[in-house]
Amino acid sequence: MNGKKRIFSCGLSLVLTATAFAGLCGCRNTPTLAAKMYDFGDDYYKSVEKRYKLNYDEMIYDDFTGDDIDRDKWVVSDSVWDQWGTDQNGVRPQNLFLLDDPARPETHLIMRANGAYYDGDNGRLSAQQTGINTGASISTVEALGPGRYDVKMKPCPRVGALTSMWVFSWFNKDDGSVQQNEIDIEIGLKPDFANVFFTTWTSPSNNSNFAQPVDYMVNDGDWHVYSFDWVTDAEVPYVDYYIDGVKMMTIDTNVPTTNATLTLGIWVPSWAGGGMTDPVYNVSSASRMWESDYAEFSWWRYVPFQMDGWEQRPVTNRNYDPDYKVEKLAQMPTVNKTANGDFERADESYYYPEFRNNPDAVNAINLDTPWKDYTEKDPDSSFFVENSSAERIADATKDPATPDNYVAKIVNGGSFGQWLRGTGTGYKFRVKGKYRVEGNATAIFRYNNYLGFSTTSRSNGSETIQIGSATQWTDFSFEFTVTKPETQSIRYYLEVLNSAGTAYFDDIEMVYLGHN
Repeated sequence: MNGKKRIFSCGLSLVLTATAFAGLCGCRNTPTLAAKMYDFGDDYYKSVEKRYKLNYDEMIYDDFTGDDIDRDKWVVSDSVWDQWGTDQNGVRPQNLFLLDDPARPETHLIMRANGAYYDGDNGRLSAQQTGINTGASISTVEALGPGRYDVKMKPCPRVGALTSMWVFSWFNKDDGSVQQNEIDIEIGLKPDFANVFFTTWTSPSNNSNFAQPVDYMVNDGDWHVYSFDWVTDAEVPYVDYYIDGVKMMTIDTNVPTTNATLTLGIWVPSWAGGGMTDPVYNVSSASRMWESDYAEFSWWRYVPFQMDGWEQRPVTNRNYDPDYKVEKLAQMPTVNKTANGDFERADESYYYPEFRNNPDAVNAINLDTPWKDYTEKDPDSSFFVENSSAERIADATKDPATPDNYVAKIVNGGSFGQWLRGTGTGYKFRVKGKYRVEGNATAIFRYNNYLGFSTTSRSNGSETIQIGSATQWTDFSFEFTVTKPETQSIRYYLEVLNSAGTAYFDDIEMVYLGHN
């Protein structure tokens, strides 16, 4: 994606043939299914059969409803690319899940993205990497050519997570230069959820990249169908891009004409998280201020165009795990938008979670990194912002009372705060947790609205919700809706309303409920 994927290992080398390809699709002689699925969108999208000859015999369709990923169609990626340019740790099989949840009947495949605050089980997801800043992806076994590509999905809603459908291949030409073939639909390419990015590449230095404004926030949790038509037999090859069957644009520069594998995936590069637009927090750890979140997929489809103008070459897929069985879940995981809501982790464990209960890991990582520098210089980046009147403490009054039972303690004018970037007007949330107070105090929840995704964006006002004044540990729960126009991010705080007294908080959970 975006010209970054240049580390490949030979794991699978296949040439596209009609016989082999037809065996993959499981959809021979089923134009009815395809025609039905094309019955949406504008006239241009629906009239594809009038412009090109579609090869339904070699169509590939997958709604991911089996007990495992269909290995005749897909490989499960386990790979790292461009690690020298960003601290992203690639895509891991452990972040891929199938789903059969009656409450989410259209969601069949989910991919987890882990941010800079990911803690998980404190284990490594592979021999060489931790789970921090990892995503997931699947790639087609076969290299594909011109045709219509569609995916119905919900991208990961977090700033710093890049959800995409792309075709990609590369090889060394006779003159030693690199031929890169790539067509992308990318969501989250920059910290801006008001655009979808369309890209074509023919070499690492030749690309055409366009931001397409859309009339919705692409992280709002709604389903959309993202599509492109790859056309190679025109005098000038081109790609038509669509959202929900409505043509968005055509790119006719740097359009590849060599076959390539198709990938559905999500990855977590620092440059997509806001460092490039954030003059204060220009460090990767600040770009992905969250633990984990998900992209959801309903179905994917490819219908080849029977046309000339393209070359078939052997193509190698990136590293993959041929034996990894993808776990099938019966319920969609709850996503807590609050990181470290139980306050059990100290600041340093955000950046090196493998340090906990694993002292050998300390010697395995170069500590002289931007992450370490960042935690020393700027504790404001960590989950809840500490000031002189707020601290994380072990609270012996809780049940059970253990040395590790940490809570937030806020005295007088203190506060703990956290960013939730990519939060649009009309977004609804439920907040719950536990609290108690001492003295003349009222526990409150306050959030500021911001007109942007940068941590230095201009504020657009604030809202305060009173939680209560219970002197014993008490559960609380409330819902709120972001109402300020043009809001793109919020920063929320746990505070004490009165000037005299102390409030304690624990087990904070914030869940997205949808939007107006």
